[in-house]
Amino acid sequence: FYSNAYSLYSTLLQVCSAGIPFAIAAMVAKYIEKDDYKTAMLVRKLGMGMLAVFGFFMMLIFFASSGFLAASGLGSSATELDITRMATTYKILSVALFLVPVLSAYRGFYQGFKELRVYADSQVIEQFVRVLSLLALSWVVVSLLHLNRIWAIYMGVSATSIGALSAIWLYVRFDRRHIGPIQRSARAQQEEAVDARTVLMELVAFGLPYLISGVLGNTQTLINAQFFIPTAVKTGLAYEKARLMLSIMQLQCDKITSIPQVLSIGFSTGIVPYLTISYERHDFKGLAKSVRECLDTVLYISIPLCYCIFALAKPIYYIMYGGANVETGAYALEWSALLAFVTTLTPICTSMLMTIHLRRDCLLYLVVGAIVKIVSFYPLIHWMGSIGAITSSILCSVSIIYLTLTRLHSSYQVRYRQTLIRFFKMLVCMVCMQGVFTILNLLGLHFSEQSRLLALAVLMLYGLLGMGVYLLTTYMMKLPQAIFHVRQDLFSRRRPL
Repeated sequence: FYSNAYSLYSTLLQVCSAGIPFAIAAMVAKYIEKDDYKTAMLVRKLGMGMLAVFGFFMMLIFFASSGFLAASGLGSSATELDITRMATTYKILSVALFLVPVLSAYRGFYQGFKELRVYADSQVIEQFVRVLSLLALSWVVVSLLHLNRIWAIYMGVSATSIGALSAIWLYVRFDRRHIGPIQRSARAQQEEAVDARTVLMELVAFGLPYLISGVLGNTQTLINAQFFIPTAVKTGLAYEKARLMLSIMQLQCDKITSIPQVLSIGFSTGIVPYLTISYERHDFKGLAKSVRECLDTVLYISIPLCYCIFALAKPIYYIMYGGANVETGAYALEWSALLAFVTTLTPICTSMLMTIHLRRDCLLYLVVGAIVKIVSFYPLIHWMGSIGAITSSILCSVSIIYLTLTRLHSSYQVRYRQTLIRFFKMLVCMVCMQGVFTILNLLGLHFSEQSRLLALAVLMLYGLLGMGVYLLTTYMMKLPQAIFHVRQDLFSRRRPL
């Protein structure tokens, strides 16, 4: 119930808000670069209004269609009780479809000013409050009030709205302190703002491709949510087993792999104003440099994270979710680790294309990826079982990444030779990391399924030593020095007398 609800919610959220926040960020960065503060404030006003209206109507649509979506997603084998519970989950989560777009409007505006600190703070506050509310409210209804455990799901999805409200409150306070100088600059400006109709059309023209790309970018989770259970049942899997596998893949594994995927949120957001300014200045050399540095940084951080999830899948799954279904869950998590790697890169690639006005190409590549997902979905499930759903998503993302990088190379001469060399060096360092895991295993430091606390301690040892070897070997290969521009003599410089 939880994973299915969030899969649909993510897609509908993209429909009502995906394009406009990025459009606000890019347009604000563009007009601030021209010292046109009046138009920047107009972008803020129109963008916030659009997101509030779109979010409100999407909330109503999700609420009204909850019964139909629940029945189609669970398939003909579902009971009336399951359908009713799923529909109720959708209705509760629909409130967030209004609140989160309003929050996105604030984020887009200050993202255009490169105020990425408050962007990050709002993400932390939102998720912290959401998780705290989820746990506290679920504990109250189940442990204190002794209600059915489905109420924990209801409280879990309602926590999304509570988290969004907390982040909005943070931005309201930040806005009170920082909007004054911007308003004064706008009042002091001699030139008139760009016509409101023109700005509105520019928002739509800029945001619509983002909206479409957001929907297409969620094809993987949407197809899994709506078609996995019926498809798996047709291939011979029992209904309860199909429900279990969907929960493992889209809830349990997704929560773990979201750790490296956070990079895609940060870098696809952070790179927008820099690429926009380089594009407006026709500084294509700087644009290519920004693309390469972004890719190098994401690869350097995501590769060891995803590999640790892959290599230590069984103990991680056991520690997080206990001994039930540990073999099945670990196998799914291994494949999900590979999916996490490619889906970390995919949003960054599409964000680059959209920012530098290659929107038609971006949409085309997303359509190609969706076709790859749809065409391979049933055959791979039939051939590989439930894991086929993950494999089809991997193929979808790989096709998008390849097409995007090829287009950037042909249009802006972005060369990847140095990035590829660094990528293979990182893979060599992964071999060293695996060597540490093998040595620890030979020394008798095995993971025990008798105690999750003991398993956690052993996992921490594996993780710390493995990451330590990765950092040491990459440092010896001068990777962090080159990627993060760290001076090699930083620690060897003597203080002047």
